[in-house]
Amino acid sequence: MSTPAAWSRGYPVTEPYPPAWHGFQSPAHLRATLAMMGVAWEVGPETRLRIAEIGCGSGYSTNVLAAGNPAAEVHGFDYNPAHIAEARSFAAEAGLGNVRFDETDLAELDGAALDALPPFDLVLVHGFWSWVDDRVRDGVLRLLRRRLNPGGVVLLTYNAMPGAATGLALWRVVRGVLGDAAPGSDAFAAARAKVERLVAAEAKHLLPSVWRSLLMGELGGARPGYMLHEFATEHWRPAFFADVAAAMGSARCEYAGSATLSENFPSMTLTAEQQALWREAPDQAGRELITDLCVPRAFRRDVYVRGIRRVSAEWATDAIELVPSTAAQREVKLVTQAGEAVLPPHIIGPMREALSRGPQSIGALRALPGCGGATPQETLAMLIGSSVAMPMWQAPADVTAAGIGAARRLNAVTMRRLAPHGISPIAGEGARLALATPVLGGGLFADALEVAVSTLVAQHPPGADGRIDLPALIGRLMPAGPPPPAEAVEGLQSAVIDLLRDRWPVWRALGIA
Repeated sequence: MSTPAAWSRGYPVTEPYPPAWHGFQSPAHLRATLAMMGVAWEVGPETRLRIAEIGCGSGYSTNVLAAGNPAAEVHGFDYNPAHIAEARSFAAEAGLGNVRFDETDLAELDGAALDALPPFDLVLVHGFWSWVDDRVRDGVLRLLRRRLNPGGVVLLTYNAMPGAATGLALWRVVRGVLGDAAPGSDAFAAARAKVERLVAAEAKHLLPSVWRSLLMGELGGARPGYMLHEFATEHWRPAFFADVAAAMGSARCEYAGSATLSENFPSMTLTAEQQALWREAPDQAGRELITDLCVPRAFRRDVYVRGIRRVSAEWATDAIELVPSTAAQREVKLVTQAGEAVLPPHIIGPMREALSRGPQSIGALRALPGCGGATPQETLAMLIGSSVAMPMWQAPADVTAAGIGAARRLNAVTMRRLAPHGISPIAGEGARLALATPVLGGGLFADALEVAVSTLVAQHPPGADGRIDLPALIGRLMPAGPPPPAEAVEGLQSAVIDLLRDRWPVWRALGIA
């Protein structure tokens, strides 16, 4: 593995960070999070939101946000010039006029250059805080102090202690092997072999962890950029909630809740004995420490507000409107840190039926016969956490033709660059791509095949009879070259039929296809 460049501040820059989209990055999801926590955030699709993504990588999620929020002004910041060049190229090909990318070293951003930035309403710091040195963290806080509006929101995600402690020893071992590897050698293969020997030797402190599974290939084919991000940086430091909250407090930002909605409910996260300890904790930091000690996860998705204003959580949550995530008729399960539960069909069934007819508020869903037993907050957490529904940002009827056009152009560029023919050599297998839509204020999670199918359906819509020409669609999905085996074609056709049955109704409702 090559040594970091002199300007990289110890962070690996030989491979681009892979593109990825997560629904919790959207303003719609964050507005729902704040509503259920009883925190005011008076924004909407018509608001001229100013959104910043710090550490935007190659700009994929920033561009999705721009396409999903045509009235917003979106800024992406990254210090890697290769990332910024790719982000700008992607935005230009999609014809996005409301996004800007700046090559910025936050450790040096200050003075007139910092003050020239616009004031932001939403700042996303996703997958960044745990991987950078103190000078860069100070730069984040400096930007928040001077460029985050009063009432502005911050999404800050990071590797959390103590759950991430099991990865520290592994990181040290792997990083040492990577640093010693000869140029041109397969450094990760050598690291994997070293770890396998240590595990076989019963190394007591090289415990199982998500990082060990990632290295050993147990989580699927890991992309090179992601592997470098996890193991090669000099500054990987998981953090305790209290330390992060203290740092954010220096920017007058207060913790509002978790973007993982179920984690805001001890009853959904902790056992009865753990809940008793949680209730005995003297303050927020103590309660979060109990949670972090008990839940089997090493990553936090914290939402902060610069000046919290309290509102009725019940009233605010009842007003949140949802749209369905899928048309598939499947058993609905809610998976939380405390376990897995099948949601009652007599409650979920009527709610799902109502959502299939159009957007529904939480209040309207709870008013359905037999569906009012849960609080507004519990209803929201169950429907989103089980992937039955998603928070709506803008009513489909209010989305303009220009907004739909921008989102569809973004989706077409995603297909051409990241998911040609449903195969994604850049994003890799299992990549978290998105189908941009202003209805969600961001994107609908999609894999490479979903991106390709939905984009091709949008480009070649059904005929007057409403039917899709399946053979023509399959033909467009096929890569150039010799015809693939018949069984491969049959497998693709079966997968496409399933997609059209379960996802096309949602794509149509969201203006995607």
